[in-house]
Amino acid sequence: MFFRYPADRLHIFLISLIFAVDVTVYLTVDSPWWLALYFLLGIVPKAGACAFNHHHQHVLTFHQTWLNRLLELMYALQTGVTSNAWKLHHSLGHHVNYLDQKKDESRWQRDDGSTMEEFEYANITTLTAYPRAWHVGASYKKDRRVFLYMGVLTVAVMAALVFYRPLPGLFVFVIAPLFSLWGTAWATYAHHANRSVENHFVACNNVVHRVYNFWTGNLGFHTAHHYKPGVHWSKLPELHAQIADKIPADAYVEPGIPWRWLGKSWFPSRNVADKDDRDAELTAPPTADLTA
Repeated sequence: MFFRYPADRLHIFLISLIFAVDVTVYLTVDSPWWLALYFLLGIVPKAGACAFNHHHQHVLTFHQTWLNRLLELMYALQTGVTSNAWKLHHSLGHHVNYLDQKKDESRWQRDDGSTMEEFEYANITTLTAYPRAWHVGASYKKDRRVFLYMGVLTVAVMAALVFYRPLPGLFVFVIAPLFSLWGTAWATYAHHANRSVENHFVACNNVVHRVYNFWTGNLGFHTAHHYKPGVHWSKLPELHAQIADKIPADAYVEPGIPWRWLGKSWFPSRNVADKDDRDAELTAPPTADLTA
């Protein structure tokens, strides 16, 4: 009735639960040390919110506009990415231009064609995220209007929260989302940096790791995502299986910490004997038992 895809239900529940904990901490905790500890403990769980905010702005979660806007406000207070910021910067910008490093909104090459360092890329991408989204919006006026008024609303809500409880508001609803924005930029470096930009099948790194893909909504199937960016995240393993023969073996990488500690990744060059089992896993439901 509300959800466009039933697969979103579990993750929206989990992300909403994290937000409920945010609000509880904001209302009840005053110690800067406990607030700092909560901020640190929240970094990894909120990576899921960052990923699903990205997915939402590719394929809307709800049928109802007002529910989508409410979800986007919650996401913005967790991730630092407001309504249509991903859509403009990423969906209508990066996805269109990522094979051209002169135009890519998330470009990883410097003007001279050399490769940026990770933190250089993360810093530049974070600082330019909103100006570049606004620039892309010049060609999508309706989307830019939503981007503008929801951005103003989000900043107003953040300001009110800080005014009411300054220290908790600063930690939970300013520092944490700003760090999540930077962390999102940093995480995207590994998606494309140093890859060939010849075509979709060679331009992305892929992560075939069950826990990582559960919590990021199959973001590890990145070639499939760029090949058909309008496909819902739950359908990406199946799409990946269809195009896997076109993806080179060196386009598979380990996930970052802590994901690599939570299970084994699959690499075609190392696991040829397991291909039938892996193909079955790729097409399994994304919410399959993670302990299997």
